[in-house]
Order: sequence, then C-alpha cells, then structure tokens
Amino acid sequence: MNESVAGLPSIRARYAAVVKGDLELIAKERERIRSDIAALQDQLRLLDDGQAWLEVLRNNMTQPPESGTGAAGGVQDEDAAEAVSGGGEAGEGLVTPTAVSPKTASRAPTLRDLIVDELCSRGRPCSAQDVAAALGRAHPGRRIKEPAMRKALESMVGQQRVQRVKRGSRVFYQAAGASAAGKG
Repeated sequence: MNESVAGLPSIRARYAAVVKGDLELIAKERERIRSDIAALQDQLRLLDDGQAWLEVLRNNMTQPPESGTGAAGGVQDEDAAEAVSGGGEAGEGLVTPTAVSPKTASRAPTLRDLIVDELCSRGRPCSAQDVAAALGRAHPGRRIKEPAMRKALESMVGQQRVQRVKRGSRVFYQAAGASAAGKG
C-alpha cells in the first residue's frame, strides 16, 4: 500500500503533463480553425460584393434607360429614328450635343479600364475615394460613386489587375504592374 501512495505524485505529474499537452493542442487547433474561418469570411465577403455588383449590372442591363440619361445617352428610339431620317425641321427634337450615339457608347471605356488607367497614371497607391474623385473630374458625364468604385477595385484585386496595399487601417490600390514602384 505504501508503494501506491508513494507513486501517486508521479502519476499526478504524468496526468498533469498529458492534460497540459492536450490543452496546448486544443488551443493550437482552435487558433487554426479561427484563422480558417476568418479567411472564409473574407472570401464570402468578396463573393457577396461580386454578386451584388453583378446583380446591379444585370438590373442595369435589363432596365430600359431613362429619358435623357443612361448608358446609351438617353436618346429615345423615335427621336433617334427621326434624327437619322432627317424628318422634322432643323433644331427640333430632343437630340442634344451631349447625346451619345450607340456607336460612341460601345467605344466608351469601361469603369474598370478607367480605374486601371488612373492608377497607372498616378504610379503610386491611392484610396478608392481619390480614384473616384479623379475620375469624376476627368469624366463629368459619368456618374461615378465611391461604393461602386470600391466594388470594382475589390473585384479587380481578385482578377489581379489591381493590388491592394494596406497602411495601418487605410486601404490603398495600385495598378498590378506598379508594385515595385509603389512600395519603394
């Protein structure tokens, strides 16, 4: 009986070591799972942003443009047909000098192309707000809003056309080819 009582501290020490090892393994596994969850949440956020952007794009494509606005310049079909046929007197109709013909509209650069051009011309990382403001000044005929700009930038990060640069809590973007120049 004395031997079993004398061996009790060594058994406790072994169990304590086993419990300590198990707790460390559980803590490591929990941390790994937390990081996996965070990565999946980031991916889910990007997918949600992409889906929202695509749904807006789909809705814009299925809705007819409003009179005087829209991607096609807002010229209504009847007015456009009359302008082409030459019907009516000169100066009549709703065709304005700012109206864009369908041929011109198809040649207009996309928002993404404008973003990449702006980032390339700057040659340094800049915020979505800076890009939106610069494009708003350069293209006053286009409605460029910052949330749409952010979604387009994040989508292009996924396509590797643009790189995301974080400085503290701020997020900046730069053209994908400007990584060496932007970090220097």
